[in-house]
Amino acid sequence: MSDTILETKRLRLEPFEETDFPFLLEQHSDPEVNRYHSPGPRPMTADEVKVRLLEFIERNDGSGFGRCKLTTHGGDYIGRAGIDWMTDPDGYELAYSLKRTAWGKGYASEIAEALTRWFFETTDNTFLIAYAHAEHNASQHVMRKTGFKHWFDREKHGVPCAFYRIERSDLI
Repeated sequence: MSDTILETKRLRLEPFEETDFPFLLEQHSDPEVNRYHSPGPRPMTADEVKVRLLEFIERNDGSGFGRCKLTTHGGDYIGRAGIDWMTDPDGYELAYSLKRTAWGKGYASEIAEALTRWFFETTDNTFLIAYAHAEHNASQHVMRKTGFKHWFDREKHGVPCAFYRIERSDLI
């Protein structure tokens, strides 16, 4: 079993391992899950998922940063979440993606709030970024509920996106 990075009342965040491939493949085989993610509203191929999983594993250096496996305390895989460095704009980004069966249960808000608190408690950074496809209203709702404020709109990866930002001072 992996080392736990963060736990909430219902959720556990752990680094991905190669054995997590079937879980990530199941998640990204659903075109609705991918609707607002790269590569768009189509199932990802097994090769695309393998590449993504290896990137997640490689980028996780034990610090807690990176995309991580999100499970319930009962051990059910429900998605991925984490904080990682992004460019254009430069800064740390909060990210989350859940299996469709986990939608509407408050899991995204729960992990977003916990990761945001964790980020500001464990770093000296003054802000955190999150963004979503401009039409992904549910994800933007989670960001606002977590305390993020709309920052600007523009294309990223060829799609219209809404960028949000939360300042350390917003939590004090």
